[in-house]
Amino acid sequence: MFKSTKEFETAIKEALIMVRDEKDINSDGSTFQADDFWEAVVECVDRRFLSGINYQRTMDGKPHFTSRGTRVTYSGLAFIESH
Repeated sequence: MFKSTKEFETAIKEALIMVRDEKDINSDGSTFQADDFWEAVVECVDRRFLSGINYQRTMDGKPHFTSRGTRVTYSGLAFIESH
C-alpha cells in the first residue's frame, strides 16, 4: 500500500514511462508491489493519462484491463515532465 502521494505519483510515472517506451505494462517490470502498480495504472486511466485502455473491477475489487493500442496522452506526457 502506498504511504504517500509522492510514492503514488512515482508509480504513476513509472507506468506511463513503460507505455511511452513501448514496453509491456507489467507489474513484473515494476519496482512496486503488483497491487500498488495496478492501482497506479487505474489512476492513469481515470486521469486520462492513457488512451486505448479500460478496466473493470471484479468481485474481489481487483482491476482487470482490456487494451488495444495503448498510448500516453498529452496530459500523461505533461505529468511525466512535471514529476
